[in-house]
Formats: sequence, C-alpha cells, structure tokens
Amino acid sequence: GFFMNNNAKLTGLAHIGIFTADVDKSVAFYESLGFHKDAESIPGPRLVFMSLGTCLLELIQPTNPAELDRRTPDGWIGHICIECTHIDDVVADFKARGIVPQDAQVGYSEKILGGIKNIFFDGPSGESIELFDYMK
Repeated sequence: GFFMNNNAKLTGLAHIGIFTADVDKSVAFYESLGFHKDAESIPGPRLVFMSLGTCLLELIQPTNPAELDRRTPDGWIGHICIECTHIDDVVADFKARGIVPQDAQVGYSEKILGGIKNIFFDGPSGESIELFDYMK
C-alpha cells in the first residue's frame, strides 16, 4: 500500500457520499436494495450511513438546498458500483420494482478484471449506480 509516514497508510474505501434532496426517499430506496441503516446524524445536515457488505454510503441532505447545486462537471463522483451475483436475476427484480436500467441490456466484457457483466441505473437523487457481476 501507499505509506505516508511511520505506520500511517491508506487502507481502502471508507464510504461514498451522495447528496440528496430527500434523505428519507434515498434511505427507502437503498433499503429496498438490501442496504441497512447504520447511523444518522442530526441536527444540521442530515447524514445517514447505510451499508451492504463492504459498501458504505453516506447520504447527505444539506440544510441549505442550494448546496445540492454546487457540483461541477469535474467535481463529483461519476457513479457508484455495487457488486452482485446473478446480475440477470437482479435486473429482472429491479425492473419488477419499477427501477429502470439506463441500458437496454446487461453489458459484458472479457477484458476487464477477468470478465464482468454490468449495467447502470439511476438512484433517487440522480446518482448513477452500476451493478458489477464478476465472472470468475
């Protein structure tokens, strides 16, 4: 790993922050995907941490709605990616729940990470979410 000094080092992903205008709607959406609500911080901006396996999301509802517009084309995360198995079954389940994928069908690449299947869909705050199924 990358060592900064002495015993200090970077060890991995801590969480992914997603701004939302309606944190309750986002919590319900991610719970419907199997995430669990771990913690909530109030007063001030509402911060909710949700986890699924090793994936940790921080849902952020600012006190000032204008903060939702502070993203710039090069200043925000392009997407989050959630690992899954049996991606075709997951996509069928999403469609049955009314969660429409961005793509007409699941993509496939043998050249990425030993082979993957993937597809993108939109979260409730416009965040782009990718599903990733490792083939190996």
